[in-house]
Order: sequence, then C-alpha cells, then structure tokens
Amino acid sequence: MAKTKKAEATKRLIYESAIELFSKYGYDAVSIQRIADHAGTAKGSFYSYYTTKSDIIVQKFWEIDAYYRSVEGVVRQEHDAASRLLSFTAHQLTYVRDDVGCDVLKVLYANQVLQAGSDKVITEEGRFWFTFIVDLITEGQESGEFNNRESALTYARFFNRAIRGLFLDWNISSASFDLVEVGLHYCSTILIRALKTK
Repeated sequence: MAKTKKAEATKRLIYESAIELFSKYGYDAVSIQRIADHAGTAKGSFYSYYTTKSDIIVQKFWEIDAYYRSVEGVVRQEHDAASRLLSFTAHQLTYVRDDVGCDVLKVLYANQVLQAGSDKVITEEGRFWFTFIVDLITEGQESGEFNNRESALTYARFFNRAIRGLFLDWNISSASFDLVEVGLHYCSTILIRALKTK
C-alpha cells in the first residue's frame, strides 16, 4: 500500500514537473532528462510511468475531461437544454481560464497540431466533453427546443469545433480577452441560437 502511494506520488510529481516546464519553455525545449531533474527523480523513473512526453499531454486532456464529468450533476439541474449547454460551457471556459491557463493550453494545442495523423485526443469523440454535448443536444431535439435539421452528432461536432476555435483564438491573442465573458456571449448569441427551433 505504501509502495503504491509512493509510486502514485512520483508519477504525479513527474507529471506536474513536465506541465510546469512545458508551460515555461515550450514542449520541444524540454527533454525527458530535464523533467526528471526538475522532479528530483532518475530519468528511468519517467519511463516507469510514461513512454513519451506526449503521454503527459494526453494525461492532461483526460484530467480536463475528468473535471468536465465532475460538473455534470450541477449542469443537469438547469431547466432546459439551452441552459444546460450554456452552463456546461461556462464551467468549461472558467476551468480552462482559471485552472489550465493560457500557457498550458498553448502547449496542449501545439502538441496536438504538430502530431502526425488524425487520431488525437483533442478530437477524440469518446471524451466526456463530446459525448455530454451530444446528450444535451439530443435532449433538446427530443423536447422540441432544438431543431432537427442536423443530427445531434453533427451539431455536437459543429459546437465543439467552434469552442476549440475560441480556445485557439484565446491562445493566439495570449489571453488578451476574457475567455468566459466572450465565450458565453459567443455561445448564447451564435451557437445556441443556431440550435433553437425558433
């Protein structure tokens, strides 16, 4: 039990050290040796938990997703599909602005853009971020609140692409605008309005 806790603590230390270094110096400028040195562990310890630096990025995305899952109950308390979608977006934007931060988000996006191929965690449709939005849109369509011109799956893809674009714009501008304020205005006046039947 003590050994397991120590291993978990070591893995967490390596992970946090990597994220900190990535955000300060950029993903490519940080070596595995540098991560290990910063964490105060041997380089071999890194390979006990991760195969590549990209594994750290993937873990960060799943950590973000775990937060999104944690607010599902609060979001579902809203009275209609539009309010639930707006509430989930508010939680998401606030978490990214206040907990993830622009510097870390830049690293996450840069890593995913530069990785070869199309199979990437940022667009993984099995993530809670995606499946929950599909559910919310489906509920809105079933209640007659949202239109059925496109499937819930298609609308969720549109919605998430739009939000990723917002995140990218925030990155490019180095957080020159309030992500939550601008994002909620964008979501309510453009995205949700496009889903409404009237």
